[in-house]
Amino acid sequence: MTVYEERIREMCANNKQSLEITFIHLSLKYPFLAIWLAEEPSLMLPILNEVALEVTLELFSEYWQIHSTIFARIRDLPVEDKLRDLRQIHLNALIKIRGVVTKRTGVFPEYNKIFYRCTCGDIKGPIFHNNPFEGK
Repeated sequence: MTVYEERIREMCANNKQSLEITFIHLSLKYPFLAIWLAEEPSLMLPILNEVALEVTLELFSEYWQIHSTIFARIRDLPVEDKLRDLRQIHLNALIKIRGVVTKRTGVFPEYNKIFYRCTCGDIKGPIFHNNPFEGK
């Protein structure tokens, strides 16, 4: 049994939706995929998600009834960047950083369209709103 077959079995046994893929495993087996993933994660991650779902359904054909998508999570990138060293070249690239949260704020809900329903049955809307922080 392969490492990833075991990880898929464990994921399914716990009804989870994320499959952890070790970057080093990927780079040793398929170096060109690892390079593409590091440079174009927005294009590669959906493909990895699709393949992860296909492989999961080969092992557990009914798992789509629990989760219709599987998310590939990349771990153990070999290079770790410092938060202060991030630059424009890091945009849209897969990077690994480490940091400490020193300050946090509350969670603000975001919405685009609202309908108000009165107890009398009247509906107002849609009301569109693009900036939930407006006026704060």
